[in-house]
Amino acid sequence: MTLTTITNLDGLVNFRDVGGMPAGEGTIAPGVLYRSEGLASLSEEGRRELADCAIGTVVDFRSEGEVAHSPGLAADSVRPALVSMPLLDGAVPLGGGRLPTLDGIYLELVQQAGDRFARLASIIATSDDAVLVHCTAGKDRTGVGVALVLLAVGADRDAVTADYLATTSNLTGEWTERMLGAAHRMGAEVTPELEALVNGTSAEALGAALDWVQQEHGSVDAYLLAHGLTADELVRLRRRLVDAPR
Repeated sequence: MTLTTITNLDGLVNFRDVGGMPAGEGTIAPGVLYRSEGLASLSEEGRRELADCAIGTVVDFRSEGEVAHSPGLAADSVRPALVSMPLLDGAVPLGGGRLPTLDGIYLELVQQAGDRFARLASIIATSDDAVLVHCTAGKDRTGVGVALVLLAVGADRDAVTADYLATTSNLTGEWTERMLGAAHRMGAEVTPELEALVNGTSAEALGAALDWVQQEHGSVDAYLLAHGLTADELVRLRRRLVDAPR
């Protein structure tokens, strides 16, 4: 069977290939790393597209509770293989408590989940096929994880930030309305603050988290190495993700 590269999966609104952005003297290679929201909304056609494309591994950052509420790939999926790697809990807080901020979420991620981000980098480095990373929205956990991987191989920070920011326009509309409706049915008050948490992005929040990594470790690649990525895997990650100029 010939496996194809892919630009869309039917049923998803926030799926994309991160290839093409500048990385030093080269560019991020297309067809190697993809990102998206959760896969529960894939149509039957989208599931066939996923099974037939070059994506061999799906990394799911959602918690067990999120997966139970909105299943994606089957746990025993063979093609693509599923790697469950829970990071925080993306469920909307209920009960009237104070909503978290993107600044707080992103800082907590880089401070508490370095081992998971290093494992993500290792999976991408050692995989023979393309890798898809997702959480519920494909925005916060996915956004920070993908940003760290791309910056570790020399991707332009402004381009990485622009890719992250694209998520808000992708999610605005039916996806956001569906998520807010579900939150309301579970007892949450739908406020502008909640909507911002559901589909909002913040260059400042992402930048603050990345600045913390830089201040504490000197560089993103040093951060990943400190949390378990090997030097050999870092070399392989760069070879996989960066197309050198010809």
